[in-house]
Amino acid sequence: MAQQLPEGINENELAQWIESSLAESKNFLSSGLQGQTLIYKKMHPALVIKVPHGKGLMYLLNKRMLKHEHDVYLKLNGFAGSPKCYGMVANKYLALEYIEGKPIRNLRPVDEDNYFKSLLEYIKQLHTYDVAHMDLKKRDNLLVSSNDQPRIIDFGAAVIYKRGFHPFNHFWYGLARQFDYNAWFVHKYRDKPENTIEEGDRQYYSYTLVERVSRKIKRFYKDRLRYVFKSRR
Repeated sequence: MAQQLPEGINENELAQWIESSLAESKNFLSSGLQGQTLIYKKMHPALVIKVPHGKGLMYLLNKRMLKHEHDVYLKLNGFAGSPKCYGMVANKYLALEYIEGKPIRNLRPVDEDNYFKSLLEYIKQLHTYDVAHMDLKKRDNLLVSSNDQPRIIDFGAAVIYKRGFHPFNHFWYGLARQFDYNAWFVHKYRDKPENTIEEGDRQYYSYTLVERVSRKIKRFYKDRLRYVFKSRR
């Protein structure tokens, strides 16, 4: 089902507001490698507008990733664990519902048991839509909403399962699903002693080869940077 902007919001007027905000450097919410996000407060709940940035090939790549994220939201129509999507504005900006909350990086839920139980259910539901998030370990992608519930955002790196004979996609999707469960486990038990792991939770954690290699590479570069800084003292 195609998404539509909320009633009373004109697409052309919203596109003009976006262009004006970018030109005047106003209404910015955040900025990342792929683009910026604007916040449109003329309605409730507010809208988040994701804007690709860069020039030339970089702009085209970022725009393509934004359209991929839109395709993911099309698959997730009816999924309660993420913001509502209102479609592409002027075929280049992604409009989403603004979620009142903070990243789990900055705020742990008050009722952690209920929060992580709900999050696990959301991850399982997500996979029934043939979507795996892939980047849930990034703590900015997991919100604690104003009513202490989980909300999953930023589906730019998500993997959509393709029906039929697509062996590489099926391998990558299976890996992404495991990344989602591993992220859930890590967030729930971060900085907690081993003996607090609940019976049944270990089944969701499987340290993949990709994560092992990635961790070794990160450790190598951290050690190199540490050595460079020490040598300069």
